[in-house]
Amino acid sequence: MSLNLLIVLLFPVAIALAAVRQVPEGQAWTVRRFGRYVRTLRPGVHVIWPVLDRIARQVHLTGHHIELPTRVFGADSASADLYYQILDPMPTGDGLETVDEMVLRQADDALSSVAAQLPQQQAGWTSTMADALKIELNSRLGRMGLRIIRCALHTT
Repeated sequence: MSLNLLIVLLFPVAIALAAVRQVPEGQAWTVRRFGRYVRTLRPGVHVIWPVLDRIARQVHLTGHHIELPTRVFGADSASADLYYQILDPMPTGDGLETVDEMVLRQADDALSSVAAQLPQQQAGWTSTMADALKIELNSRLGRMGLRIIRCALHTT
């Protein structure tokens, strides 16, 4: 009888502990229910449904770096190093789980657009193009809560 009473009392406590999640500063977590995106948790204490919900991805908000290999102006090879941060994870939604790929796609598209507008022959074209790419990407990604911090273009 005593063991049954102990189980009955501990079960709700175990469920309550499983429901509480502490998201650390500088991170955002995506929650999925039955495999579908439900919401994004910002830093702080949150309650989830323990059996139904699961934490799909823990994403750091700062310190993102991607390298964009590409061909520019007929040059043999060029690459762009992009450093970005997530200012507000909420507008990104379930895209937060694949944020690097999303930024890579946008950067590739923006680089084509910017490359068509700037002549390669002028002095300092790499820094001008990097600045133009940063501005273009910030206008595209700003509505998704992302910001490009630094963009460097390298040619070989």
